[in-house]
Amino acid sequence: MRHRGRPSWPALALVTVLLAGAGLSGCSGDEPAGEVTILASWTGAERAAFDAVLRGFEAETGIHVDYQGHRDVSQVLQAGIERGRPPDIAVLPRLNDLQRYVNEGQLQPLDEIVDGDAGAAAQVIRLARKTEPAGEQRAYAVAVATHLKSLFWYEPGELAALGYRQPPTTWAELVTRSRGVAAGGRVPWCLGMSSPPVSGWPGTDWIEDILLHQSGQASYEQWTRGELPWRTGPVRDAWTTWGDLLGVSSAGTARAGLFTTWADAGSGLLTAPPGCYLDHQASFVLRTYRDAMPDGGGPVDFFPTPPVGPSDTSSLQEVSDDIAAMFRATTPARELMAYLASEPAQRIWRESSDELFFSRRAQSGDYADPVVGRVASRLRTGTLCRDGSDLLPTAMATAFERAVLVYLQDPGRLDALLAELDAVHSSVPPAEYMDLGCEPAAPPTN
Repeated sequence: MRHRGRPSWPALALVTVLLAGAGLSGCSGDEPAGEVTILASWTGAERAAFDAVLRGFEAETGIHVDYQGHRDVSQVLQAGIERGRPPDIAVLPRLNDLQRYVNEGQLQPLDEIVDGDAGAAAQVIRLARKTEPAGEQRAYAVAVATHLKSLFWYEPGELAALGYRQPPTTWAELVTRSRGVAAGGRVPWCLGMSSPPVSGWPGTDWIEDILLHQSGQASYEQWTRGELPWRTGPVRDAWTTWGDLLGVSSAGTARAGLFTTWADAGSGLLTAPPGCYLDHQASFVLRTYRDAMPDGGGPVDFFPTPPVGPSDTSSLQEVSDDIAAMFRATTPARELMAYLASEPAQRIWRESSDELFFSRRAQSGDYADPVVGRVASRLRTGTLCRDGSDLLPTAMATAFERAVLVYLQDPGRLDALLAELDAVHSSVPPAEYMDLGCEPAAPPTN
């Protein structure tokens, strides 16, 4: 069921009370209440959905929001910081950028803003400055949107026509399924590595997901903290497991994926005949599937990443977050940060995105699309582990993305690539790694 109406957000009310004593005023009649700038990368349908959220904020507060959209947020943000003119708020594309800005003292803490909203706790990211010994952890960002990554997508009717009517529950079954599809001369995997300006990340998602479900949470967290060499067993095993599944030792499909975007690759699920039969991609691919179907709906479904080894890792899920952080502590910026974390704002976001917005914040409600509802439900259960590349220092993540592309071209170079990654790792200061581990999902509300 959809709910509409005037937002009433206690977090913002609390902030207004806290700031009232400092002589800061809100809107009064036609008098403008101020302006806040926010930098993010959303365009198209994602931008339209976010605009609806901002309109709700403007209507409630009288504060004007200047949205600045750019695909390369990191570059634009860094240029603004160097000129001494950063935006008030930025939605960062990578979590590790957050650690760097905290280390540099560029970010404003959010403790007063978010601590009054208990429902926002699952979204709050707390960090310490690593340039100081035993630095105090403060709230520095809010995960305003979350994407589930441990997913495999398929079109049930097409797989059923090949005799596969139930999704695999083990990695061995997935391998058998993949080889069975390929045996008929068909393409099993919708593989697309191209995504300018940062191609290669769809492959890093694969390896991270396999590492998590093959070696478990402890090994995954060691790796993201920079404590596990790339040539060690768990990390190398993830690469070879991926390569074995794709069949990278033979020419063809894997190399073709180098020049295909992840969105174009995923659309192959829905062509007639199918261009591919299985797609490993995050929940944001649902927008691509809907755009590929004339009626806006369709038979696409998913199954979660199955355990890769003997251990039961089915409760572990890889996710990525869109994180908002505050660079200037103006009153309008404080109020917008509180609003973005609030339940009413996220309800507007869900409605305006045709239910394709997901959040760490526990929410209840029915979904018109049962597949979308299952994605939302999975974000309320188990343990959520952040995207490994997002946690790695920039130099390390960039080298990882490049190595994926080279590996698909020449899998025989794996050991040399892992040695190169270890060399990059040894050159990165420990203070650039993050200490964010996996966390239990927020339970559903009644």
